[in-house]
Amino acid sequence: MTIKSDQHGFEVQAARPALSQTIAIGAGSVQSAPFQTYSPQGSYSAGPVAGVPITTPNNTLHVRLVATSDCWVAFGANPAAVIASTACILLPAAIPEYFWVYPGERVAVTQNSAAGSLNITEMVA
Repeated sequence: MTIKSDQHGFEVQAARPALSQTIAIGAGSVQSAPFQTYSPQGSYSAGPVAGVPITTPNNTLHVRLVATSDCWVAFGANPAAVIASTACILLPAAIPEYFWVYPGERVAVTQNSAAGSLNITEMVA
C-alpha cells in the first residue's frame, strides 16, 4: 500500500479494517452500499466500529477488494461496471487489491465470465 497523508496530516501506510460487505457478482452491474463518512454529530454514518471509540473523525479513504471470480469494478457516486470498459478495472479472482476512494462513493461490479462474490472491506486510517 502506498504511504499517504490522511485528513489529519498523519502519514498512513497501514489501516484498520472497519466495515465489510459482500455483494454478488453477476451478469449485470451491482453497486455496494456507500463508503462511510464521518458525521459531525460524533458517529459514523454507517455505524460505529465495534470496540473502537470515536476520538477523531475518520472517513473511508481506501478499500480492500477480493473477488471469488474475475470481475470488472468501477468507482463513483453512481457507478456502473461494464465488461472491458475503459472506465472499469479488471479484478482477478482471489487477489486482494487496495484502492483509494472518496467517502460516500460506491463500487460497482459485474462478472467477467462467471458469477461469484466481491468482498469489500473499508479501511480506516
